[in-house]
Amino acid sequence: MPVVRRGLMAVFALSAVLVAGCDDAGASPAAKASTAPAAAAGGACQLLDFGMVNAKLGLNLGVAAGAQADNTFSCVLQASGASYPDLVLSVSTTTIGADVFASMIAPKDAAAVEGLGVAGYQMQTPAAGKAGPGVEVGWLAGNKRIIELSLRLAPGTPDDKAAEALPKVVELAKLIDLSSL
Repeated sequence: MPVVRRGLMAVFALSAVLVAGCDDAGASPAAKASTAPAAAAGGACQLLDFGMVNAKLGLNLGVAAGAQADNTFSCVLQASGASYPDLVLSVSTTTIGADVFASMIAPKDAAAVEGLGVAGYQMQTPAAGKAGPGVEVGWLAGNKRIIELSLRLAPGTPDDKAAEALPKVVELAKLIDLSSL
């Protein structure tokens, strides 16, 4: 679990860069916001494409920030000029197997996802802080990586919108899983 949580710390730093509206000159060298193709932002953004993400999720994300911390690569996608919705992807190398992933990494209240990596989970997440409700999908990829993909919606978004987004995020996760082989 510490590997994923370290990745989340990098993601929070990326979110701060995007929310603050820093241009590339104001961002740290490890986290730069970009309106170029998502892959150009580096980090886990290399696995994402704005067209693919927007088509799958029905969103208009167009700003990316990527980073690397130790063995974790992260990416945050947002709409231009808005903090939410945002899509967060983190990828960490690991040596664990499916049994450890299922018992130690996957949240206890998450549902299993068939056909996603070696083992996968999905769950809705409640509104928290300034973010609305969201969804999280995590999996252990066949190439020994723990991957987590989460979508946070705007504040005030009803929970049923997150429920509608969950199968779309699972489908996007399956596309990302194929691209990480």
